[in-house]
Amino acid sequence: MRARIKARLKLRQIEIMLTVAEQGSFLAASHKLSITQPAVSKAVQDVEEIVGHPVFDRMARGVMITQFGRAVVERGMAMMSLVERLADDMVQIEQGQAGTLIIGALPTAASSVLPPTLGRLKASNPDLNIRIVQGRTAELMPDLESGKLDLIVGRLYELETVHDVHRETIYHEPISMLARAGHPLFDDPAPNAATVAGYGLVLPSLEQRLGQEVDGVIASSGLTMPSSLLRSTSISFIRELVLTSNFVTILPRLMLAGDLGRGAAGVVPIAMSSGRRPAGIITLRHRRRPPSVVALLAALRAHLRELRATGLLDEDGAAIAMAEDVSYSPDL
Repeated sequence: MRARIKARLKLRQIEIMLTVAEQGSFLAASHKLSITQPAVSKAVQDVEEIVGHPVFDRMARGVMITQFGRAVVERGMAMMSLVERLADDMVQIEQGQAGTLIIGALPTAASSVLPPTLGRLKASNPDLNIRIVQGRTAELMPDLESGKLDLIVGRLYELETVHDVHRETIYHEPISMLARAGHPLFDDPAPNAATVAGYGLVLPSLEQRLGQEVDGVIASSGLTMPSSLLRSTSISFIRELVLTSNFVTILPRLMLAGDLGRGAAGVVPIAMSSGRRPAGIITLRHRRRPPSVVALLAALRAHLRELRATGLLDEDGAAIAMAEDVSYSPDL
């Protein structure tokens, strides 16, 4: 069957299949594609002959996709997306550019390791176009599977997908208590939760996965949160509040890596049991890794080496190279 599909299946047939699935009938698909209904019917029949199974059940007022049809449509969407990307690359090369790298970024990565990493990447690949799509893992995975993203960068959370993916742990995201440089807590020889409460605590919202993780770290560290605290869904708001007031926050240390490196913020010496919290990249296992992704990983590892040299990544957050393949299995 594999040889038959490879030899006979055409992109035009895939396009017609996708349109029928989207429109729900041969007639509607023919109107959208500006071809005759018999041409649509013939293309679908050809696909069914090639795969050896019906892809649509014909109903009185349209069609209903079968499980075989869903498999064709699912892979077909990825194929058409890659063809569109190829067309974009050809245009960009004609214009003296070098294609586009599309990165799915989880919030922590988007505000921590990615900005300096992309600066390095552009310095070594000035003709590379880069697009960042920020979101949660569940939001980004469909775009990765359909070929709209080259990879996802960030915390390796539990995956909710039936597809085989490749996860590569490249670094860890330790959670720490953070405050502005010059904060009175840094003059306290033995700061504790009670003294922190006196200055005010601002945390990520519990609507966010990060907020739930931070609360879990607080509980496992044996700290008692003050009865009144401030929460926000905006990391940029939390950062600005911490840097311009005596408010204290608890976040992945890398989210304020730039401020920590410049001496604008510091880690409050209160032990936090954050665990290892692996982070890295997610790619599709069956997809060839393009040179742009290889270059991105080289830039990311170089940046992480610098962070480790400055002490912003300790042994729990050290940049390591540990790869693992998973097929619909929870992370950790």
